[in-house]
Amino acid sequence: MERRYPKEVQDLYETMRRFARIVGPVEHDKFIESHALEFELRREIKRLQEYRTAGITNFCSARTYDHLKKTREEERLKRTMLSEVLQYIQDSSACQQWLRRQADIDSGQSPSVPMASNSGRRSAPPLNLTGLPGTEKLNEKEKELCQMVRLVPGAYLEYKSALLNECNKQGGLRLAQARALIKIDVNKTRKIYDFLIREGYITKA
Repeated sequence: MERRYPKEVQDLYETMRRFARIVGPVEHDKFIESHALEFELRREIKRLQEYRTAGITNFCSARTYDHLKKTREEERLKRTMLSEVLQYIQDSSACQQWLRRQADIDSGQSPSVPMASNSGRRSAPPLNLTGLPGTEKLNEKEKELCQMVRLVPGAYLEYKSALLNECNKQGGLRLAQARALIKIDVNKTRKIYDFLIREGYITKA
């Protein structure tokens, strides 16, 4: 029965199972149902608040917003995967591991091959930006950052734009906020964040 509930409610159902014999089955089900309803209401409120923050005032626009949001997430995932490929392409063994890992993910399985750790092997060479889309939009310092961090220009420009927008809205930006916003390797996020601070693009909160 509990499988029809979201995972958060399933956890509550499992926790409260031991009290079912005390309060009785009807009262127990009412208790669980009320929490399931509360969970759904909170999720719906959060969704509507997101629409309001984005300036959306009708459900027709909301459907368009959801479609564009899904498209953006898919594009971001593709860029992240491309960044991973470029990072490991210089190492044939690591590249084969990455391909096997992606094949497992695509088939719905848990990855059978963990990604090789960078410890114990030489650092990857700087990324060659020649011919990569977005390179022409970077200044020399930004090109150097992308080369050393091994980040494709298109992804960097998107991350930069997201951080600048959030900084402008909040009046400043903390590293933790930056990491929650762009969700890539934490070391890369730190380097991007420090660079944007150093160059005056954003300010610390």
